Amino acid sequence: MVAVFVGSVSAQDERPAGADLRQELEAVRRRVTELERLLKASDASWAQPRPSEARPSDGTATDDSAAPDDVSATFSPFYERETLGTPRSVRGVYDKPFLASLWRRAHVGGYTEFEFHEFENATRGIPEGFRMHRTNLFLFAEVSDRVRFGSEFEFETEFDGTQNSSDIETKVEMAFVDWRLFEELTLRAGALLVPLGRVNVNHDGPVRDLTDRPLVSTFVIPTTLTEAGAGLHGTFSLPREVSLSYQAYAVNGFDLLDRTGQLATPFTEPEQLLRRGRSSSGGDTNSGVASTGRVALGAVDGFEVGGSWHVGTYDEQGDNFLRIFAGDFGWSTACGGVEFDLEGEVAVANFQRDSFARTAGVPDRFWGYYVQGGVGGMPAGLRRFSPVVFAGSGARLKAVLRYEWVDLDGDRGAAIEPGVAFLPVADTVFKLSFRFTQKQVGLDVPGRSLDDDGAIFSVSSYF
Repeated sequence: MVAVFVGSVSAQDERPAGADLRQELEAVRRRVTELERLLKASDASWAQPRPSEARPSDGTATDDSAAPDDVSATFSPFYERETLGTPRSVRGVYDKPFLASLWRRAHVGGYTEFEFHEFENATRGIPEGFRMHRTNLFLFAEVSDRVRFGSEFEFETEFDGTQNSSDIETKVEMAFVDWRLFEELTLRAGALLVPLGRVNVNHDGPVRDLTDRPLVSTFVIPTTLTEAGAGLHGTFSLPREVSLSYQAYAVNGFDLLDRTGQLATPFTEPEQLLRRGRSSSGGDTNSGVASTGRVALGAVDGFEVGGSWHVGTYDEQGDNFLRIFAGDFGWSTACGGVEFDLEGEVAVANFQRDSFARTAGVPDRFWGYYVQGGVGGMPAGLRRFSPVVFAGSGARLKAVLRYEWVDLDGDRGAAIEPGVAFLPVADTVFKLSFRFTQKQVGLDVPGRSLDDDGAIFSVSSYF
């Protein structure tokens, strides 16, 4: 093709000196256009979606227009900021605004969270005052046209309720390999973000409108829940621009009770049982394999509803099952420059208990829910008043209100939290809220503060 192009240009050069220069340029333009068409056609088999173009429910992409080995990609700049069109409430593991794309093959980015709490609450691991909470790093790569790697590494400061610490906990939140056979079938294996509910998968600070995660997503679904495992995910396109997505994995399961009768948490902290009993990515405590997954219906206008499960034995002897079921929804729309969104999650954890488990103190049932709504936009008057502050790309103000409730085997908690979020740009958010606690979760353990009312401020940003 290059020879044909060069030959054509040479032939044009042999025209008589009086030939019309405009005709020569037009001939060259036509041949360049034809050459581009042929190059794109020859590389069509390499078509592979970019990570940020994936469906939010499971990370399976639907747009094959971005090819990692496309000749046009070699002309892309070294630094390329990704943009997202997926509504914030229904994003998934591939929906990240990566800082840099190395010619669409490697994608690097992350996010950070800085917080201030007017109160201390050891039950939820919240210290009073300023806190550099976490910084997470993303590293994704397109190994080939059908194989992708995704990972997230977290660096977090922990608070155990007795003393403040500057120690940094480092952990792998996800590290998996996807082998995409079809849009409807992708094999995934590695350290997985368990698709239990919506918040566990969509928990990044910059996409949450309030600083603290809901109670149900803390004690019933112990976000962030990562397990080693393998399985399948995919998306089916249905009529009327509706999609059906699924994820189904085999994982290790929870580790709540050893063969000596020792629980994963002390008797004085029963609300922490599922958080402390999250399994290690390095192996299982019994011979049983747990099952987890999620099925969701989504629509192009920003609506998604899903149901998920996690079922498996939780004790070292493999005699008792833990069954967690969850339902969630997310909806987002815009009208006249005003954005509206609504989301929620409900989950129940049922513990099977033989006489050994009862004697050890295993609870009967945890359950809870939250509902959160928001209204946002950016008034034109504010943009004109201070363009530097209010006219950034994606800038908006948002009012948020959340109600949450949990029942942890009789230990109940409920709270209402109104707040305001300001996004100077699409990937950075300043949050201010006030938490009104109606019922407090957690026993009165000496040395632990159970105060849970007060102001909360945070800054979170992708980078």
